[in-house]
Amino acid sequence: MKKAFKFGCFGLIGLFVLFVIIGIFASNGDSPATTAPSTPASNVTAEPQTNETQAEEPEETKLAGIGEELQVGDVVFKVNEISTTKEIKDGDFFSFKPNSDGSVFLIVNVTVKNVGKDAINTDSSFFLLEKGEIEYSPTTLITTSDKFFLYDGINPGLAKTGNVAFEIPEDMTEFVLNVQTGFWGTEQGKIQLY
Repeated sequence: MKKAFKFGCFGLIGLFVLFVIIGIFASNGDSPATTAPSTPASNVTAEPQTNETQAEEPEETKLAGIGEELQVGDVVFKVNEISTTKEIKDGDFFSFKPNSDGSVFLIVNVTVKNVGKDAINTDSSFFLLEKGEIEYSPTTLITTSDKFFLYDGINPGLAKTGNVAFEIPEDMTEFVLNVQTGFWGTEQGKIQLY
């Protein structure tokens, strides 16, 4: 009985070793037996990649003007008008003034329409003011007024009009409003303000 057990164990070990050796030889058979002589780098020309792994070029950002509708994903944006002010009044008792000397509020009145199948949320943080490489974030006003975008839900087929306020230098003009469809800004567009 002990001899049969030893013989069986040695047989299994032998089969395992045999499979490993066969596997090694089989994998060596996949590689070419000879290598092509190398050529100097100056004589090598790169072929353009045409396979699916090549990165696609980014889409060109859409640009609209004041009064024009701009569809970004399932959302249509339209800047109705812009204005500047040194004070934003909230009812009879509260008002907001710019924090910095020589600055004003740029008020952008925007209509946001949901043309998708699901409800969306929008907030003033979905807007960004740009002047060349310079970016201005919206001013977050603690206001009871429904005239400013807070965290608002918009059902399919409906639209909401509200204001977004930016604190900017008093003498600065020619801005672009960057709009996005969600918190992460995966879909974006631009609206020329001046």
